[in-house]
Amino acid sequence: MPDAVFLGGDRYHKAEEAFAAVGPVLEKAGLAPHYTKDFASIDRRLLGGKRLLVFLRDGLEWPNGHDKDPLEWMQPHQEEAIEAFVKNGGGFLALHNSGWRYPWHGGYRRTLAGYYQFHPPLQPFDVYVVDRKHPITAGVSDYEIEDEQHFIWFDPDRVHLLTRSRGKDGRESASGFCHEHGRGRVVYLANGHRQHILEHAMVQRLLANSVQWILRT
Repeated sequence: MPDAVFLGGDRYHKAEEAFAAVGPVLEKAGLAPHYTKDFASIDRRLLGGKRLLVFLRDGLEWPNGHDKDPLEWMQPHQEEAIEAFVKNGGGFLALHNSGWRYPWHGGYRRTLAGYYQFHPPLQPFDVYVVDRKHPITAGVSDYEIEDEQHFIWFDPDRVHLLTRSRGKDGRESASGFCHEHGRGRVVYLANGHRQHILEHAMVQRLLANSVQWILRT
């Protein structure tokens, strides 16, 4: 019986790559994930009885084709379902672009405690650990990676900053943070545009530690 839900895949990110790189981390943690590309399926019913929700997906859909303007897919009942799930003790692991083009003033924003701003093209940059004593960064050393350096707004009074990214031009952004929301726990990790990025040794360590921290194992 599935006890986790993993929503992946959008116009710019392949669900199969996300599932292949992150899925084994979830399964090694003892979870049985339900993998889906169906954003409309995310609701209270689907989340009932689950322990963890994972997103690697932006907030856009393109119902009229990629040459037309996109729409934001998340509906109020889905925001409410996600926030209630976490506040009642569920966990949320938000990866890479899971803060982009989601509703700005509601349950999803409160739950994530952050919001995507922009990113430069794929290029090498550095990620360094801010808090080396936190369980999520255990065994994680500073690393260089070639990825999209996502620049993120976050709520400094609510989240615990774990890692920051620094571009070769010196620009910095939050790269990983966590917080508790009600009885549940939330982690955001910025790396992850392609499968090989998610499979980077330090990213894998952050993923594994995040799942353990979220599940309190």
